[in-house]
Amino acid sequence: MALPFWDLLGLWVAAFFSFSVLSFLWKDNLYYKFGQQFVVGVVVAHNILTSMQAVYNNGVVPIMTKGQITLIVPILVGILAYTRLSRDISWASKYPVAIMIGVGTGSMVVGTLRGQIIGQVSMAITDVFKSSAPMDMLNGLIIFVGTVASLTFFVFTREHRGALGGSAKLGRIFLMISLGANWAAETVWYLTQMTGRVMFLYNEWLLKGILGG
Repeated sequence: MALPFWDLLGLWVAAFFSFSVLSFLWKDNLYYKFGQQFVVGVVVAHNILTSMQAVYNNGVVPIMTKGQITLIVPILVGILAYTRLSRDISWASKYPVAIMIGVGTGSMVVGTLRGQIIGQVSMAITDVFKSSAPMDMLNGLIIFVGTVASLTFFVFTREHRGALGGSAKLGRIFLMISLGANWAAETVWYLTQMTGRVMFLYNEWLLKGILGG
């Protein structure tokens, strides 16, 4: 059964760019660079249009319909970011950049403290002293020891000797295990994406797009 024209065209476009990315497995080439730059351009254009739509819906419309005049301030700050395109007034773009960095840093610090420090310490203590099952207590003890040992590895005010040196070496082992597990998860994710592309090329492009199956 023949596919509709636009569905068939979509399959060929998707296959074209899939092959362009996979061609990097052979070596860096113009075909790969074209696909890479095209995809980046599409993503940038999509983000620009999405941002313009968000500014219109969340800024312009409330100002025109609800009289929320205060929204003019963030719109003007955002416009200042485009002054970087002119050498004469590019200095004005430093202000929106400073605001974004300040707000982003503040949000990141709070999120990091809650999720990676306070939450980690809280769970390490809770699992050790409040668990009743032996395996939960053992897991909690391992997490507690790993957390303390990993923190001592980053103590640079004293030389790593004696108890501190032993704890730092143990912390390095825990860090390497954690990094290895994260790297394995990333590798599995990329392999999953590649498997999905290969299955698409076989099931959709070859069987349906070419053979009409």
